[in-house]
Parts: sequence; structure tokens; C-alpha cells
Amino acid sequence: MRRRGVRRLPRSAASVAVAATLGTACSSSPAPVPAPSTSFRCPTSPADRTALDQKLTAALKPHVAALGAKARALRSVLIDVCGVRVHEQYQATTAEEAQSVASVTKTFVGTLVGIALADGSLSSMDQTLAELLPQHRSVMSSQVATITLRQLLTMTAGLDADLNGSPSGVSASSDHLVDDILKEGVVNHPGRFAYSSASSHLLSAILQQATGRSTLDYARAKLFGPLGIDTTDAAEPVMVDANLPAYQKARFAWPVDQQGVNYGGGLLKIRPQDMARLGQVYLDNGRWNGQQVVPESWVRAATKGQVPASEGFGGEQYGYQWWVTTAGGHPAYAAVGIGGQLLEVVPDRSLVVVFTTQDDPSGPGPVSPSAYQVIVSASIVPALA
Repeated sequence: MRRRGVRRLPRSAASVAVAATLGTACSSSPAPVPAPSTSFRCPTSPADRTALDQKLTAALKPHVAALGAKARALRSVLIDVCGVRVHEQYQATTAEEAQSVASVTKTFVGTLVGIALADGSLSSMDQTLAELLPQHRSVMSSQVATITLRQLLTMTAGLDADLNGSPSGVSASSDHLVDDILKEGVVNHPGRFAYSSASSHLLSAILQQATGRSTLDYARAKLFGPLGIDTTDAAEPVMVDANLPAYQKARFAWPVDQQGVNYGGGLLKIRPQDMARLGQVYLDNGRWNGQQVVPESWVRAATKGQVPASEGFGGEQYGYQWWVTTAGGHPAYAAVGIGGQLLEVVPDRSLVVVFTTQDDPSGPGPVSPSAYQVIVSASIVPALA
């Protein structure tokens, strides 16, 4: 694959951690799923919720057992139906413990882009990088300068695809990450889907430029705050070896690159319940506690297949930083992170599902998010019939 002379940094412990968490999910072929059921009703009483919890527990047990030794890495399973938590389990963790959600970060960033378009911070999906990042114009080729916001959101900009868990051909711990991504340039066919964490990092840089504040500060005001996601004492370390322990200990964290841009492609560290809140606000057409947090038009567009997606998680299409797929024969969309992080929404079942995983380096390896998606299709959705 062609490279443009970008300097690669040594793979220190921190750079390895960054590369792993920014990478795309391993792909696997979903198992056949049952035909959709036409019968469904929301649980309306405590007895309904208890009965559904028992049904889900029984349905999940054989599928989780089939993961074998890898099931030891499973940390949480949250299932919400009609806005009600009907199943919640934790293993070697607690409800308040945060963890890196890897590339699920991309979906939070994409959501912030939709909010910025609505509040006027960004003016158009057709704005170009030359317009969006004018301070970096000198390092852009003429082709890079014409990349649009829409292309970044749909992973069709032509930037280098993630390779072996590393974002683009540029080290995520680069001294000048945004400049190096732009210098790397277009190496794939523009207009074709190529999963690129570099594209998502540029989205974060664009948000910072457009709003005049960090991506985290903008998220606090526009998304995290309204959803009740607690960012008190947030850690924003530059991901170098010396800062890795602080990141691991932090209750909430969103690391930054060397220029202070919060990583757009990964590394956000939140609680499983915070992932579920994002899923629920999308399920409710952008509303949370009666407030329109995310524009309804953005919810519809972001979770609609915008481009064919032939690689990665196994969704047939990709929206705006969401995978568009099916679950148990029903339309669905998902945010996916390497190592077994999954947020999946099945609208016609009023269903939000979260799986989180913490891989033990001495264990048998992480669970593929695609394996969890199979569980959603073959176990959770049928249990709601």
C-alpha cells in the first residue's frame, strides 16, 4: 500500500494501546437468524420486566457459554426495552466502572457533528477540509483540500484504511497527528468505503475549530450534560507511556493528541450505561427527558445506510459513524469497538443492547463484536417475541 513518507513512531506501550483501541472490529460471518416475529409488546409492569429478565437470562446463557474461555473477558450486558432496563449483568466490574469503548467513540463524535450542523457551528455537509481546517491548508494536497465533511462521516474520503489495528499509515501518537493524516493524503479510491480512524480524528479536529472549544467541552454542553453522563474530573492525557497509568485509573477519560484534540477514532472511557444512553436517545428520535438533544433529522440520516460497507463489522451499509445492519431479521444499527464493545439499537423492538469486554492479555483473547451481534440476533431479539 502506498505511503507518503509519514514518519512512524516507535511502538511504545502507549502507542500500542492507542493503536489497539482505535482499530476496527474484527469481522466474522453472522449466523443465520430467525425470521422476524410480528408479536411484540412493551413490558408495562414490574412483573412483565421480571419475566422478561428471566427469559433473557435463559436465552443468553447457552450463547455466552458458546464463547468458551473468551467469555471470561465479558464485563457487562445491558438490555433496555421501551426505555426500561430489563436485564443488567456485570462480571469482574461494577455499574460505575468505566472502560475504553474503542471505536464506539466515533459514534459520539459523529453525533456531535450532527448537533454542530443544527446549531450553526458547521454550515454544510459539503464543506471541504480547506474550509473546515484552514490553519492546516498548507499541508493539504489539492485533492485532500476538497474532501468533504460528508465523506469523512461515511468513511469515503479515500484516506488510508486502518491496517492491523493501526489508524491509517500514521502513528496515533504522532507529534502532529492532524498534519500527518493530511500529509498522508488520499491513498484509496474516493467515494468507496474504507474504514478509517483517521477520518474520525479529523472530525474531532473540525469540531474544535468550528465550535472554538475542545470536543469534550462541546460534548459536555451539548450531549454529555443533557444525557447525564458525568464527566467530573475528566482525564485528558496525551497518550504517551507516562500517562497510561492515569488513563487506566480514570473514572472518565478522553485522551488528546499532542495538539490537544480529543481522539476522534477511539479511547473515550465511559460507563456501559452511558453507551446505553446514547442508544436510547437515538431510539427516541433524538429526545431525552423531553428535550431534543440530537436533531431528529440527524438521527434518521445517521442511521440510514449511506454507502455500501464491504469490510469490518459485518453491517451491509454504513451511515454517519454508525454501522447499518439487521438483528434477528429486523433493521438495526450499531456502534462497534475492537475487543468486544457493542452498542446496538433495534428500533421496531424498542431495543437497546450494550456489551462491553475487557481483554486479559494472558487470556485466550477478546471477543469479536460480531460474535455479540450474533447473540443479539439469535438470542435477545427472539426473546422479545
